Amino acid sequence: MTTKTPTPEQSEAGRDKSSDVERLVSSCREYEIDHEPDGWPAIQMRDVSSLCDAVESVVPGIDRLEDRLLAGCEITRQESRWYLHDRNSEYVASGDTLRQLIISVVFTDC
Repeated sequence: MTTKTPTPEQSEAGRDKSSDVERLVSSCREYEIDHEPDGWPAIQMRDVSSLCDAVESVVPGIDRLEDRLLAGCEITRQESRWYLHDRNSEYVASGDTLRQLIISVVFTDC
């Protein structure tokens, strides 16, 4: 299989999107420290709305990832980095970890 190296823009876009989601989850997790499940004080609704948007956007992305894998895309690991290439060996996405790769693909496709 011929491997094509991702452009810096492709790699950075996937990392930025997954970092945004990780920051959002981290921010919402901080509310657990001083909030009971049904208690006060109130949390910031913009964070809740953003989290809901992110969760809703995952399902179509997961469906597309499944479709890509069924269509012959391959996930490989090279030099401590994970890559997804289509059946023509064209670069699709990458990540430092398999988790980052999957998040990158799911959210980039959304």
